Amino acid sequence: MSLSEPEAKLKMVVLNSNAMRIDRIDTITRLTNSGLPQEIITRIDELWEKTKIIGGQIIHIGKITFVEILKFINENPHLAVGVAIGAAIGALLSMIPFLGPILAPLAAAISILVGGISGYRLDQGKKTTDGVVGVTQEIILIAKKFFELFANIFNALRMQFS
Repeated sequence: MSLSEPEAKLKMVVLNSNAMRIDRIDTITRLTNSGLPQEIITRIDELWEKTKIIGGQIIHIGKITFVEILKFINENPHLAVGVAIGAAIGALLSMIPFLGPILAPLAAAISILVGGISGYRLDQGKKTTDGVVGVTQEIILIAKKFFELFANIFNALRMQFS
């Protein structure tokens, strides 16, 4: 899907308009009450502030990104759970004395990948049947699905981002 510059501007304005409806304090309160670690909430708060002037308008890129990530997680709940489980496995491994700090980064990367792919397959209603090729295809589909809209908008507006 390729967007012309006018289409991309329209999409960006619509995304910005939707993002403007979300209240910062309510969002941070909801994230805090849901048990999200304070470090992540701080990073989200930093992301929230990112803006860019496009066509004379202030576009809240950070807020749009956050809203789209939440939308993606809501549309793919098993994927989010799979990734969270993978991250938890990495965190648990890091607590093992001596070898934990060495093994944790690799284990986290592998378990997040496998958990995410398994979750994505569940969201798609697929059974786990394919080997390495199937896993690679799933990685490509996940990345494409998540970044497709952003890539199209940013490609169409790349001259205004420079």
